[in-house]
Amino acid sequence: MLLATADLIDRLSYPSVTIDAVARASGVSKSTIYRHWPSRQALIFEAYTYKTNKLTIVPDTGNAIEDLRTYLMKLAYCLNFAGAASTVSGLIVDAINDDEFAQLYRGTLLQERRKSLLVILVKGQRRGQIRKEADLGTAIDAIYGAVHHRLLVSGQRIDEPFVAALTDLALRGISTAHAQSRAK
Repeated sequence: MLLATADLIDRLSYPSVTIDAVARASGVSKSTIYRHWPSRQALIFEAYTYKTNKLTIVPDTGNAIEDLRTYLMKLAYCLNFAGAASTVSGLIVDAINDDEFAQLYRGTLLQERRKSLLVILVKGQRRGQIRKEADLGTAIDAIYGAVHHRLLVSGQRIDEPFVAALTDLALRGISTAHAQSRAK
């Protein structure tokens, strides 16, 4: 059911990924789906998380700035080509309108995404590539804020030039002078 839902996320807009569509695609009844997930939101959320967690894995190269760039490029791929933009937008709207779902969204997906970025940045701090006093929580907010602003507000592309500019902005804001000179 998760794989069928993930496939539908790739092909359809968020509102079109219905329990009926998942039942047809997976060959199970709606009651079977509801035995495993209490709502459409929960099913889509789990399928989206499963799919994008696999697509955004970044190996540790020893260079936090390059790992950040790679992570953001993988995220951009998910949003542009893997059907995630409509899903993320829909999940965020659902989280705004449903307090219970908002807790699930913030406590799992949002926390996981922040942790993925934090791991990259902390490794960079340990290697001396990112300033020890840098506020990593605010850096993560700024990075995701820029991505979500483009996704939800401006509609501008989340593409390679944007990722390069965002990574360069982060580089100037949180990295050490040594790391900046190595990145050029």
